[in-house]
Amino acid sequence: MTFDTEDFISENSVPGLHNILELLKKHELQALFFITGHMAEKLANFPETVDLLNEHQIGYHSSSHSVHPALFEFTDIESYYEAYQTSLIRETSHINPLTGEIEGIGGIYALRALFPEKKIVAFRAPGYCWTPPHLDALKTLGITCDFSTDICIEPISYRETTFYPFTIQLNNWNGRVLEHLRIQRFSLIREVSVLTIHPSTMVNQLEWDLIYYPKFNKGKLNPANLDRLPARTPNEVASIFRKFDLLLRHLETLQKMHLLKVTSKPTPTNRTLFPTLKDAEKSYKQSINWAEGYGYKPKFLHSHFTQFFQLNMPN
Repeated sequence: MTFDTEDFISENSVPGLHNILELLKKHELQALFFITGHMAEKLANFPETVDLLNEHQIGYHSSSHSVHPALFEFTDIESYYEAYQTSLIRETSHINPLTGEIEGIGGIYALRALFPEKKIVAFRAPGYCWTPPHLDALKTLGITCDFSTDICIEPISYRETTFYPFTIQLNNWNGRVLEHLRIQRFSLIREVSVLTIHPSTMVNQLEWDLIYYPKFNKGKLNPANLDRLPARTPNEVASIFRKFDLLLRHLETLQKMHLLKVTSKPTPTNRTLFPTLKDAEKSYKQSINWAEGYGYKPKFLHSHFTQFFQLNMPN
């Protein structure tokens, strides 16, 4: 059970997150929260919410999520090593959310400063758009578990990183019965299922980072201001959280019946991936979906994926 915690702009993002945490506590359920560097900096002003987060596992969700140059842009350079080095710098820095420029220490360092007792080893790329040199850089920074890819149906190990199954995405979750059934189906037929909810969509009408899309920003990449998107009405929010409460009650019941285990901890695996060119192609195409949503056409990322997987391909 994972939550992508990234909306550092909206005033209601932290109260919404706090509400989620209180409901998880009520049902004694554990989750994994992927938090960006920008959001970690914001959460530093909310100690009560941080205390609740300390009861869960914490993962990393990049330094700056949608700010340009985004992950798919700053790693799209010909030299794999330079892309790796750039990733190291940007993922340990505070990134100006309006210019994309580096301004001192931040990123994963900000997250670890907020949770000094946590061993932060899990990562999810924004938009599930991971790139090999970036993942290699994160491995240097202590990340050993990736939740971004779609190359396996069970956890599998490759190049000292454990890859987890692609998530059941509930980005605009509204508690419909079919969504409950879909969660239950995947949870009961798979050894490990990953469920993802974006807290910001529970309290806002639109995705918080639309201001970083050129089509919503008069053709520009980064916005001139950090504009807040319209919030849901109080009645809407109350209804969504009632349905969320029902979902958690449902999961709690299944857990008590020993039909599934809701856990926040990554699962160890003895499985090893022996990659093929098909794996490289599939991973590349899945990764650039987010980049293509910006109208971006990569130049060198395909060769990075080929290099990453070919290193260990069987003869």
